[in-house]
Amino acid sequence: MKKFVASRINQLLQLFLEFDSPPGNAEQLLHRLRVYGLKGITKLRLTSNRAVMVSFSGAELRVNKGYLEAPEGVLRAIVQFVQGRTRAERREAQRVILTHPVAAAHRAPVRRPGRADPQDSVTLRELAHWHQEYNLRHFGGILSEIPIRLSGRMRSRLGQYTTATPYGERAEITISRTHIRKHGWAEALHTLLHEMVHQWQAETGLPIDHGPTFRAKAQAVGIAAQARRELRAPAPAALVVAQQELGLRAARQS
Repeated sequence: MKKFVASRINQLLQLFLEFDSPPGNAEQLLHRLRVYGLKGITKLRLTSNRAVMVSFSGAELRVNKGYLEAPEGVLRAIVQFVQGRTRAERREAQRVILTHPVAAAHRAPVRRPGRADPQDSVTLRELAHWHQEYNLRHFGGILSEIPIRLSGRMRSRLGQYTTATPYGERAEITISRTHIRKHGWAEALHTLLHEMVHQWQAETGLPIDHGPTFRAKAQAVGIAAQARRELRAPAPAALVVAQQELGLRAARQS
């Protein structure tokens, strides 16, 4: 019995000494998260992604390296984000995770925009005009003016709404050039309106998702809630796995 107690004390002492300093690499961070209750994750990869702070797909967890220095409460929130069974649990975890400041050294530099197309200025003026028109027609003019840009890098997304960050980056809407070229102007305006519903969610304090509130608003403005066109061949069904991501630009700031 004495040997068992002594062994247990040594284990606890070792754990205390280990946790006295922050984890120094991915393996140590994964071990720490497992102690806090993380299950089902076999691999952790540290990133310097500027937008996505925490994400997981299948058995792999990706965490911005700035979270190596995060306090216990934030690390436990990462576990809750992965393991959470309800939307409320995950939302609370997101709130805690995003309170941790990630130093600029841990965030990749802003990526330069792709090569401009000669027609970009005309296209952007038209998109800005329709943003203003849709704002008045469908949202009572309450939405803020927002930068709209075109991307030649989008391979699977038609468009994207991203929120402002604590680092001075403004909210914006991005539309895929390939989408406009491949599917036409009417479809591009449909995508713009879809992203404006996300902007409405963000600016009215709602979660940015495709849940019941989004679907109701999408129906009200006359768009398909789950409209999606692939700009690349879809992955084989065997490779499709559940995934979640949390980013400074992918989640509404409290």
